[in-house]
Amino acid sequence: MLLAPPIIVMVAAVVLAYILIFVGEVAGLKALGIRTNGSALAFIIGFFLATFLCVILYIGIVFTGAANYLTGALAESWTRKQLSVLGAEWRIFSNVPFSVGFGEMSYEIDVDHIVVGPYGVLVLETKYSSSPIDLGGSQLEKRIGDAMVQVEDNSGRVRALLHQVDPNVPIRPIVIFWGRLVKSPDSFVRRVEGRGEDVRIVHGGDAKIWRPRLTEKEVLHSASVERLSTKIDDYLTYMNRRSST
Repeated sequence: MLLAPPIIVMVAAVVLAYILIFVGEVAGLKALGIRTNGSALAFIIGFFLATFLCVILYIGIVFTGAANYLTGALAESWTRKQLSVLGAEWRIFSNVPFSVGFGEMSYEIDVDHIVVGPYGVLVLETKYSSSPIDLGGSQLEKRIGDAMVQVEDNSGRVRALLHQVDPNVPIRPIVIFWGRLVKSPDSFVRRVEGRGEDVRIVHGGDAKIWRPRLTEKEVLHSASVERLSTKIDDYLTYMNRRSST
């Protein structure tokens, strides 16, 4: 990504611009009769190097997709913090890997969070939006629809994993959006009909409102929660061993 042609061209353009600005500034100071002694020249060079490195860092973060990764990772940490308040009877698993496809065409995806508790198994997909998005809009925005598809696909993978333990375990797909410009649904929890279970769509900032609803109904006893959690623990151990070989 860092060596992609557009980024190389952009960096080269920045380098050339900085050289031209530096040469022009030194020439301008001389034309004004201002002497650029060693200290002044060192200050100018240091200033240009510092700003140049900042610009290159900005290009690297923005144009390689690192910014999206960092904001996404931060949003996932916010989600985990809100879920951790649920209590000891809930088990939280983060960044659970699943293999998709076969052979050379296979790749790995991560499920942001799987949460097992009295209300069932929650499969959560976390999204961050820096642009306006209305979670309760009459027209389902593409970003919301894409997130729904992703969380439903992940719910299917989790269901397949837990099928041997409990084929009828309730799997609740949830999409959590974070962002200052994200507008909450009127009811704070929007339910959209999915392939099987309804998909819940919520704003992360409304956790104090939607989080208590996860404790209103108990459908799994503690023994079931333990068996399902053990299955996920064993799966993660297997995946970790496989990735280390």
